[in-house]
Amino acid sequence: MLGKPVVLAVPVRLGQDPDALLVLAAAALRRHLLGASASRIIGRLACSGVVALRTFSAVYELREQVDGWSLVRSGGEPEPDELAAAAWIRAYRLARERVEAAAVNRAGGLP
Repeated sequence: MLGKPVVLAVPVRLGQDPDALLVLAAAALRRHLLGASASRIIGRLACSGVVALRTFSAVYELREQVDGWSLVRSGGEPEPDELAAAAWIRAYRLARERVEAAAVNRAGGLP
């Protein structure tokens, strides 16, 4: 999915019969701005190749974390290929951390 990364422009109002990704993006932004978790929605967007959401006033990068997904306000104009590369590196590191944490848990918490 990261071979064709997308910065999705999310309008203030969705038109008639909006694209499914726009509906998900609007829901994720709404939940994020209300302070509610949107982790599962953001994860679905990320798995579809979306690397950032652009609104009329801000850009939010999709970021994977150990315990889920979040939106992080971008400090500048996002470059889709750079965000995709960063996402791949982050996913690799998080996968390694999860494997190490699982090994510690199987060992009963012993290092």
